Amino acid sequence: MSLPNGWKKVKLGDVATISSGSTPLRSNKAYFDNGNMPWVKTMDLTNGKITKTDECITELAAKKCKPYPTGTVLVAMYGGFNQIGRTGLLTFPASINQALAALQFDKDICSEYVLFYLNANVDRWRSCAASSRKDPNITSHDVEKFKIVLPPLEEQKKIAATLSVWDSAIEKMEKLIDAKENHFNQLMNKLIVINSSNSKWNTFALKNVFEVVNRKNKNGNTNILTSSAQYGLVNQQEYYKKKIASSNTSGYYLLKKGDFAYNRSYSTGYPYGVVKRLDKYELGVLSTLYLCFSLKKEYQSYSDFFVFLFESGYLNNQLALICREGARNHGLLNVSKEDFFNMKVQLPNEKEQQSIVCILHNHSLELSLLKQQLENYKKQKQGLMQKLLTGQWRVK
Repeated sequence: MSLPNGWKKVKLGDVATISSGSTPLRSNKAYFDNGNMPWVKTMDLTNGKITKTDECITELAAKKCKPYPTGTVLVAMYGGFNQIGRTGLLTFPASINQALAALQFDKDICSEYVLFYLNANVDRWRSCAASSRKDPNITSHDVEKFKIVLPPLEEQKKIAATLSVWDSAIEKMEKLIDAKENHFNQLMNKLIVINSSNSKWNTFALKNVFEVVNRKNKNGNTNILTSSAQYGLVNQQEYYKKKIASSNTSGYYLLKKGDFAYNRSYSTGYPYGVVKRLDKYELGVLSTLYLCFSLKKEYQSYSDFFVFLFESGYLNNQLALICREGARNHGLLNVSKEDFFNMKVQLPNEKEQQSIVCILHNHSLELSLLKQQLENYKKQKQGLMQKLLTGQWRVK
């Protein structure tokens, strides 16, 4: 596709001064103790403006690791495949570690525009890293050869300003979602965890209200599931973008819509594993590493209540006791089927549980809508970048 008049394609090395940082010797306390010079690492890069870092170095170390000025664009050259190509724009003077390339531009180039352009083309960095070396990484030479499209300076600024509007909306929505999630978790804790200990709810063992699901995938169902802490029980291939299950799944459990599964692996926010209900599909198959179960007929009306009960961390104290040896190296928790179903739950009467479910459902629905709106903002920004950064759409 041809570029608009006045636009040009250039190598970063032709328009930027490129260098990399360094890491002071960590064993030397004089370099880190009571330091006040911000020191940026790959994990601080968020593909946006860098507003903070959790580590500082001393003035002595800063003599070895020169500080870079505000407006410097940073690119991660190594530190793990998912880190390669991540970018950041310094909003304060800082030193950087040796895994980062620093790009400093003259007054004819808008750093914010370059940042947006690099973010839109992060896959090019990773393609370069994966195809050229056994140990994926990029070098300062790769950064120098990287080509970008440059419109005239005033148009660079206008494009950056336009895309910043979407960034601002995304940032505000993320903060709102965080606040709503915190409130929702507090509400679950109050209505279920605290309320169950203060009220005269009836006590049951899980085996009294659930029955184990042992049905096998004899009919060859191909909807192979995985448990995501964020998305629940979802199709494995859609989630991982590849098939990782064995070709023969006849020994897997066959779950029906409404069945529950306990993933005996810890994840962020779920130190003792996570229980999810199958909601998205009528049928699905799951590895026998999971504990699968369904509500007995007389407790079917409590299904939504148990979704929130499991999500609230209600079982964590009991799970901590039966994880006697903690987590193994591969992440599996040693929770036996017998111990799991012997755990106790307190249940309110049907009227009270329906009232609790109604309150929590409304908050959960609001969160889902906000998260969908956030995804829409991100998709709109991606589409807008594709049009603006190639000159297909012009900013007047």
